[in-house]
Amino acid sequence: MNFRNRIFKIKISSIITPQLVEKVADSLDKWTIYKPEFIALIINSLGGSLIQTQNLAILIKKYSQIHKIPIYCFGEDIVIKSALGLLTIGDKAYVNPYAIVGNMGYAQPYFDLRKLASNWYIHQKHIATNDNMKLLNPLNELSNQDKEWVEQQMKNQEAELINMIEINRKLDKSTFDDRLKDIYHNGIIQPNVLLKHGIIDGYAGFDAMIQGKKVRKLV
Repeated sequence: MNFRNRIFKIKISSIITPQLVEKVADSLDKWTIYKPEFIALIINSLGGSLIQTQNLAILIKKYSQIHKIPIYCFGEDIVIKSALGLLTIGDKAYVNPYAIVGNMGYAQPYFDLRKLASNWYIHQKHIATNDNMKLLNPLNELSNQDKEWVEQQMKNQEAELINMIEINRKLDKSTFDDRLKDIYHNGIIQPNVLLKHGIIDGYAGFDAMIQGKKVRKLV
């Protein structure tokens, strides 16, 4: 059935989790026989699991490729961390000019509970098959090994997210260092910086693009 006058709308307005990915997958499965004019992916999210973000991207792109329809991505108020990666999976990417975007880095809180445990006379015995299983024990002092392991894990995720954006947008490798400085390692940034470096195509909202067409909300 041809839905050429209709737009399929997927709105991500929460943390990206396995449950969200499953919800999107179920919704797309129900509409496999239809061919809309395009998929509108609307993002208003703090991001979430990088793996689940990649899984979500694969789902939506596969539907797009099978039905030969474009994906237009729209960033609303908040598009940070892995949500920014999701914004780049489509044929076009737009954001609200006042959106909060960026913040590509990762952080891992650690709570040192040694004093609390001591005050409450809590004694711990940690039994493990190898020393690596004792990482990040809040009742032990944070060791250099623990810190290095966590930092490396976060750096790997950050690098993978950056690579996702670079590949999706087919960006010029010769200007990568500029993007690293201006975007990837620069916390919250202005949307005009994304436009300058080719990560978005412009400022536009979903409502401005639909031009009276019918919208079918999938998620």
